[in-house]
Amino acid sequence: MSDSEITFTSGDVTVHGTLRFPEVVTQPVPAALLLAGSGPTDRNGDSAVLPGPIGTLRYLADTLSEAGIASLRYDKLGSGVTGLGPYDVDDVAGLGFSVFVDAAADALRNLAAQPDIDADRLLVIGHSEGALVAMTLAVREDTPALIGLGLLEPLAVRLLGLLTRQITGQVDAAVAAGQLPLELADQLRTGLADAVESLRTDGTVPEDLPEPLRLAGLVSVNAKTLAEEDALDPRALAAELPAGLAVLTSCSARDIQVDCDDVDALDAALSAATVTPVRMTTANHVLKEIGERTSTGADYIEDLPFSEEFGTAFDAWLATLAR
Repeated sequence: MSDSEITFTSGDVTVHGTLRFPEVVTQPVPAALLLAGSGPTDRNGDSAVLPGPIGTLRYLADTLSEAGIASLRYDKLGSGVTGLGPYDVDDVAGLGFSVFVDAAADALRNLAAQPDIDADRLLVIGHSEGALVAMTLAVREDTPALIGLGLLEPLAVRLLGLLTRQITGQVDAAVAAGQLPLELADQLRTGLADAVESLRTDGTVPEDLPEPLRLAGLVSVNAKTLAEEDALDPRALAAELPAGLAVLTSCSARDIQVDCDDVDALDAALSAATVTPVRMTTANHVLKEIGERTSTGADYIEDLPFSEEFGTAFDAWLATLAR
């Protein structure tokens, strides 16, 4: 394998990344752009908010290289060597979700222009929130055409719908356990509904948002990002993908962040694409093997092997694209 540190410019930011080629390159090779999930997640799939390495994107780069496919992965704004660029924390939150989508588009164009890359055989592979960005790139007219799209443990419903489901579930569980008075629970449900309506109407959150919802991330400093990301409907994007595009989707019964029923519905929306569904039983959200135990999120940073269920299916899919 051959790794090179590269940089590219996206807006006012110098983005740092790793370009990897297979060990032997005798002619231009296909290449994949790898896109990380939400939060301050770097080129390797490691998160600044967790006290240890995860390595999902590094694992994907390894697998791609073994299949004869080059890859580009990068530290998105707020992570790794890229850091905050010319901004401070408040500035980054105020930039909105589009800055991350634009950076991915710039990365794809940079990858296509690299020597020894076959610009007619490009893939984008996104993990979690990165899958939403991947679909957005696939329908943009200002980015190179793709031969394949990997949607791994994807955000498969609109973001605010997912947050509503998650927060409501936490509230209901707290009420059932006697940890939250019913009156306060009703206030939280009402506050959440009002916040979602406000974000979808004018991109703001109510000033009287209950404090627990602020702690859950529905705060005004993130309002633009939340509203812009929620406006991207994964199923609507899926329906816009080019006819015949090879798409791999994955989910697992052990994933506590993504529901396989949602991914099944996303597959149904991929009506024009050629879909390869991968359904796992013992992988967590970051594609690590956890067996029959329940994932808690703490297992993301454990030194565990990556899922054989995923790896076998992913290798087979890549083989059809690397010919």
